[in-house]
Amino acid sequence: MAKSLQDLSDSELIDVANQLIAALTADPAAYNATPVDITALTNAKDTFETDVTAQVAAQAAAKAATAKKTGSRTPLELAMRTRRDVAKAHGATEAQLAATGLPFGGVKVPSNATVPVGSVDTSERLRHTISWTEATTPDNKRRPRGSIGAEIFVKIDGPPPTDVKECTYLATDSQTPYVIDYPGSEAGKMAHYMLRWAMRDGSTRAWSETISATITG
Repeated sequence: MAKSLQDLSDSELIDVANQLIAALTADPAAYNATPVDITALTNAKDTFETDVTAQVAAQAAAKAATAKKTGSRTPLELAMRTRRDVAKAHGATEAQLAATGLPFGGVKVPSNATVPVGSVDTSERLRHTISWTEATTPDNKRRPRGSIGAEIFVKIDGPPPTDVKECTYLATDSQTPYVIDYPGSEAGKMAHYMLRWAMRDGSTRAWSETISATITG
């Protein structure tokens, strides 16, 4: 069954619009189309195509900014934890620790909070649907107690990453699945995903096995 217009991806809609414009231009009488009609349709398509390009660029910029923020948060957390631990070792009272605003009780994390086990559905063009479960309870979609979600990183193209530094941060998603749409320029490339649990106390757990899937075009 053919898709409706609203079910087409952005790139598919642009392709169909170009095909329609070509047909109208080649034989306007057959479609009762005037030059004004064709110009209006072309302008609408061009405007949409420009907006799609701008959206893709904005998404890439947002991902880069998020990854940069994530990278600068880690040393800040480490420095704050160090000051907390030094103060506790020095004999600071609970009242004195509370005055710093630093959490010092922590959240007890159960031993079953291990790693996410992920999979990627590539059945839709230019779209990956990433699902995950906890390794110790693969039949249960609930994330481990004490976690806020799965951190998702990706490397596009090339061999699988040997280190997360090769990857770009996508999201910390509280509920499976996570859906990401790719521009047509990424079609045919391999996407490599790394996942780990993010905990309420700011800590993270071990990395999952790398999941690789082709971006279907």
